[in-house]
Amino acid sequence: MSDNNTCTKHREVAIELGDCRSCQGCIDLNPDVFQWNDVLDMPYVCRSEVTEEEVRDIMNTCPEGCIVFVD
Repeated sequence: MSDNNTCTKHREVAIELGDCRSCQGCIDLNPDVFQWNDVLDMPYVCRSEVTEEEVRDIMNTCPEGCIVFVD
């Protein structure tokens, strides 16, 4: 598969925290990409360069649509 394919191309992912309900679904589905900050009591992106395939499920299931690509 070509590296230009949208499923294998690495893109920067972020959490729009203003809309986040802190449900931790992103952490449950992608613990290698999202973690919980106990001090700030909110999720954060611990590995921002991901493929669309890696985060497709959480992007489609996030109740507030907070998981977005930066580019």
